[in-house]
Amino acid sequence: MTVAAALACWCVPTPAAPAAPAALADPAAASAIDCPALDLANADAVRDHADAVSDVFAGTVRDVVPVKTTRGGGKNNQGDDAPSQKPDARVTSFDHAVVVEKDFRGALRPGDRIKVVTEPTADEGVGRLEQDQMYLFFADAEQGMRAYLVAPCKGTQLLQGGLGARLRNFLDATLSEEPEEPAPSYSLAEPEDGARSTPALGRLAAPGAAVALIGVLGLFVIARINARRG
Repeated sequence: MTVAAALACWCVPTPAAPAAPAALADPAAASAIDCPALDLANADAVRDHADAVSDVFAGTVRDVVPVKTTRGGGKNNQGDDAPSQKPDARVTSFDHAVVVEKDFRGALRPGDRIKVVTEPTADEGVGRLEQDQMYLFFADAEQGMRAYLVAPCKGTQLLQGGLGARLRNFLDATLSEEPEEPAPSYSLAEPEDGARSTPALGRLAAPGAAVALIGVLGLFVIARINARRG
């Protein structure tokens, strides 16, 4: 009996271990908006993106502060229906302290320290910007918040090599708001009194003919006087 029991136990197949759950996809990466980067060599595209916002400027991110909101009523892990005493906190935005390097459209000046706000990528926002990196910002000024809001697909992008002279000059020329001098306008119309628009040839020639006639008469008089004296 003992041998038979041992054989029976040895022959019973061991249940397979449950498969490990698949790794969850990063919700931030899954929700991020996939939009093409703005071609900074395309003047028309740069102008179109600039016309869609209030300010365009280059600046360096000096500090980043995640802004969190607290929501109560989280799920209780004890198995009852009572709400959890631990609040649920999540990042709703990022406040970036940015030092302006160059303003291309707007009222900012080099050296201004401003606040730039972005939303997490999970909320279809731009996400957290890299500290100590320079960006070209296409932003909307929010007077009530005293901040500049950056939305996805508006053109904001990291300047890997900084703001070089060539890019600076290109953006200056492309986004210049100096009005062009209008060409002088004129129109041709008939005089209201019905007079001819140009004087007659006889009227133009009359003064010259009179001068010539006076000259001829003067010469004739001088010749007669000289003849009498002779």
